[in-house]
Amino acid sequence: MSMNLAGWRNILKRFMSRGVYPQELAFLLDNPLRHFILSPRQLADILRLPVNATVLEIGPGPGYFSVEVARRIPNGQLVLLDIQPEMLIKSRRKLERAGLTNFHVVEGSATCLPFGPHIFDAVFLVSVLGEISQPKECLNCLGRVVRRGGLLSVTEMRGDPDALPQSEVLDLSETGGFELQEKRSFPCGFTLNFRKVENWAGASNK
Repeated sequence: MSMNLAGWRNILKRFMSRGVYPQELAFLLDNPLRHFILSPRQLADILRLPVNATVLEIGPGPGYFSVEVARRIPNGQLVLLDIQPEMLIKSRRKLERAGLTNFHVVEGSATCLPFGPHIFDAVFLVSVLGEISQPKECLNCLGRVVRRGGLLSVTEMRGDPDALPQSEVLDLSETGGFELQEKRSFPCGFTLNFRKVENWAGASNK
């Protein structure tokens, strides 16, 4: 019993600290109260994805936003990448329960993306960029896998111990050759939408 209690204390410590969100608390991410902060429908509206888009979601957790995004791209494909296989199991089950098949899951690191160049029309991260230990390397990798003219959408929530300020996200975006297109603010955070510049000569050309 004492070891079990110690284990939960460690989980709560991880929850309150910087770093990867513990999969043991994934159920909190499905709290319906999140709809009053930023609902899946609101986020999908912000992304404005073509119905045939190939989209990468980094850090989907239990799939809170994934179902709505997959529904918006019936002729496309949603790829969910997470470093925790347990999160991918949860998100896969949620998408399958919704009757969706236009997706697949990939276990991997956001700083070493297992994809070829110019694969994705769009990539989005919600309360994830600050969890990544090397966010600059992550943006450099995204610059490689996102098509020129493609979308990068970064959402950060105030109160999250890993939340990055807008100024830092803007600085990091330049690493991957992205330029700001749109800012959206909401009561507890913001979304920044970027476009991949046409003439970037970074990692995407290596």
